[in-house]
Amino acid sequence: MAHPTAFLNLRILAVLIPILLTGCSALEEHRVGAMVEHDATPTAFRVCHGSGCRIETPVALDDRAWSRVRAMFEPAPETAIEERRQIAGAIGLMEQLVAKPAGTAMDVGRNLAVADQSTQLDCVDEAVNSSTYLHLIAADGLLRFHAVDPPAHRGGVILAHNTAVLRELATGQRYAVDSWFYDNGAPAVVLPLQTWLDGWEPGDGIPVASAGAPTGLQSSAGAP
Repeated sequence: MAHPTAFLNLRILAVLIPILLTGCSALEEHRVGAMVEHDATPTAFRVCHGSGCRIETPVALDDRAWSRVRAMFEPAPETAIEERRQIAGAIGLMEQLVAKPAGTAMDVGRNLAVADQSTQLDCVDEAVNSSTYLHLIAADGLLRFHAVDPPAHRGGVILAHNTAVLRELATGQRYAVDSWFYDNGAPAVVLPLQTWLDGWEPGDGIPVASAGAPTGLQSSAGAP
């Protein structure tokens, strides 16, 4: 029979482990959030790559390139759902526009089994870059229904994952804007943050605002 002290220790661990994981998540969110550029402009911002934002490449978009981003929000959305779809596409376009100067055109989804990590983006790079792109978009007055929140983290240490985050102004609902799952230039996955925190993966069947994303992700009119 196990000693009573063993049961007590197990109960203590059961209480402490969730607390420790929550603390780790908060620290990681702060660490990743500190890398995001809040005052960048289309003509002067940095692109993270190399995993963990190990490499930061300065990038400048000319008026012609930025006009393509603006065009993603035309016509102006009438609903928050429409705007989230536009955002998903705009993040993918931004990845295409920065690919040549940053050397990230060959970035593959999930950043798996690639020898030259300098061309790749892990989830930290993706969360930082997508957050910076969202700030650029917001600063240009292109968001009507959303504000940009700090990045979010899930999975603790072993299954760690990070994402950019939007907040719907009317409801306070937060949405993950995750550009890590697919290759460079694909639309970001946009879905309720809580669903993402619960461990969402492509193929789970949750409707997302990612029209044109690979593997047939749906973006029906009633999608969140």
